[in-house]
Amino acid sequence: MYISKKEINGVVNYFICETYAEGGKLKSRVLFELGPDPKKYIIYPGGNSFYIDETVELSIASKGYNVDTFELEALFWPYLDPRLKRILKDPVRKASSKRYKREELFQMQSEIHIFDKRRLHFLRFGVINQDEINTYPYRFFNRLLGKSRDEIECMIDEAEKALKRSELKIYVYTIFNLKSHFPNMMDALVAPFALDQDKVDDAFLEELCRLNNDKEFWGEDPPKGGLHSYLKKYVIMYFDNEFPKSRRVMRGFDWREFKQYLLRKREVALKEALKVLKISEDEYRKMTKRQLRKKFRRLAHQYHPDKGGSEEKFIQLSEAYQRLLEEKKKEKIWR
Repeated sequence: MYISKKEINGVVNYFICETYAEGGKLKSRVLFELGPDPKKYIIYPGGNSFYIDETVELSIASKGYNVDTFELEALFWPYLDPRLKRILKDPVRKASSKRYKREELFQMQSEIHIFDKRRLHFLRFGVINQDEINTYPYRFFNRLLGKSRDEIECMIDEAEKALKRSELKIYVYTIFNLKSHFPNMMDALVAPFALDQDKVDDAFLEELCRLNNDKEFWGEDPPKGGLHSYLKKYVIMYFDNEFPKSRRVMRGFDWREFKQYLLRKREVALKEALKVLKISEDEYRKMTKRQLRKKFRRLAHQYHPDKGGSEEKFIQLSEAYQRLLEEKKKEKIWR
C-alpha cells in the first residue's frame, strides 16, 4: 500500500492505493479515499499511543486486501503528531537482508526504466555524471521493483522534497540526460550554466516530449491530451530556477576522480584514433608531427572518395588525425 495525492478543484486529496498485476502489467487502484486531511483518521486514545480509525481498515479489507495493522500505521506516520513522532520509533520496514549477486541484480533491474534510475541515482549521490548507471546494479534501485507507475511517482515525489532549490535545475538537467546533447564538452558534465542556454532549453523540451510519449515508461499507451501531470513539475523546476554559477555545483563531487575519468576517456579516444591510422602507441610516441602528417597523407590518398575510397572512412581518418595532432600539442601538459 501507499498514499497517493491528487489535486481536485484546487484542493490536494489523499488516497490509499495499491499496486496490482493485470495482463502482465503493473497497475494501481484506490483502496480508500482519505480526502484532504489524512490526520482525521488518526486516533489518540491518550498517553504516547495512537491507532488508525477502524473504518479505514474495514473498508480496505472489504475490497479483498489483507490489511497489516503495522503497515497501515507506517503509512500514516508522516501525518502523526510531531510530539509523538519524537517519542515513538519510526515504524519503517527493514530492507531485506538478502545479498544478491551482481548478475542477479542485473536481471532483477533489467526492466526498470532509465529515467527512474537517473532520478534515484541523483537523489542518492547528487552528481551529473551517471556514466556507470547501466554498468553497475545499485541495490537501492530495488525499491522500484514491483511498483506501478503511480506508486513510483508518489515515492520519488516525496524523495524530491529533500532537494534544495539550488539543485532543482541541475536535477532536471541530469535526469533528462541533457549532457548527451553536448558530446565532448566538459562544461556539459561540470558546468551546465556555461553552455548555450537556448540549446539546453531545446534539449530539455525534446527529451520531455520523448518521455511523455514513451510507452515503456508508462507501461501502456502514452497519455493523450498533452503533458502528463507527473511531468509538469519538471517544467516548473527547470524554467523557474537557474543553474548555480559555479563549477562545484554537485554534492560529493570528487575532482580527483573526475580528473581520472577525463584521463580514461582521453586514453580511449587516443587508442581509437591510433587504430584508424594503423599506428601502435609506441610508434606514435616516437613520431614527430611531420611524420604523423606523412602517414595521414598516405592513407588519405588511399581512402579519398575521388580515388575510389569510402567517404565515411575518409572522414573517420581525418577526425582521427586531428585527434592525434591535438594530442601531440598537449603531450607536455598531460604528462
